[in-house]
Amino acid sequence: MSVTRIDPLTGFRVIVAPGRRKIGASRPAGLPQPSTRCPFCPGHEADTEPSLLALGEPWRVRVVPNRYPLVATVDGAHEVVIEHREHARDLSNYERGHALDVLTVVQQRIAALEASARSVVFFRNRGRRAGSSQPHPHGQIVALPEVTPSAATRAERAEDPSLRLAAVMDREALDPVTVQRSFRAWCPPASERAFHVRIASSEWPRFSAISESGLEALAEILPKVVAAALEVSGTSDYNLLLRDPPVGEDNASFFFDLLPRTGGDAGFELGSGIGVCTVEPSEAAADIRALLRGH
Repeated sequence: MSVTRIDPLTGFRVIVAPGRRKIGASRPAGLPQPSTRCPFCPGHEADTEPSLLALGEPWRVRVVPNRYPLVATVDGAHEVVIEHREHARDLSNYERGHALDVLTVVQQRIAALEASARSVVFFRNRGRRAGSSQPHPHGQIVALPEVTPSAATRAERAEDPSLRLAAVMDREALDPVTVQRSFRAWCPPASERAFHVRIASSEWPRFSAISESGLEALAEILPKVVAAALEVSGTSDYNLLLRDPPVGEDNASFFFDLLPRTGGDAGFELGSGIGVCTVEPSEAAADIRALLRGH
């Protein structure tokens, strides 16, 4: 049986259709393999724009302007966070300390960009199906002079106290896949796709406001959840999205969405704006929870 659900935080409509799990499934495309040398590897620093920020000497994490920016105005910015010196590493196998380094750098750059932006978007594309063009582990930050439609919708919905993050967590995350201090990870009932995991804490309104101890907790939970969700879903391709509220917004709160990419969006999803999730979220959560408890 299929059922239509609406995500209370984003307003995104999905059809949960477990019966279609075997229909149109495709293997993940894996990492892209560019023909030129990797510009993000140590020793190739001259292949990128000059660093905006570098953590450590030699660097452990560094940030550079994107050579092909989505926005290139005085009011916008597009930056690349080169997360690791090792070409073959990824978030799913970062040690807690290195995950903390990455989150700290991202927080610093977002805080700096918020001074002149209305929306700041952080995301990670991993694998061809997720839209990545480089195999080296990296994330991207885009600052915009206007509020994005997605952030505007979340802020509008958060005017209703019952649709704010704390209230939604109380309803949806009673049996989370895992907990780390104030952070919980769970599979939303209206998951955008199979094995969608949401990671959030209602303690801070936006990512730039997280305390040092909060970042430590996030660095503990995030790699574990990514690794478990990818193992259970059988894919290595995924998107990780930071859903931050508009700059200056008081009601909406930040959260992360992890979206494994087991296949591409087809005509119905693209034409209707309605997602299709082929695994019942409660079953996905049970599988991920069992794997995490077994480790």
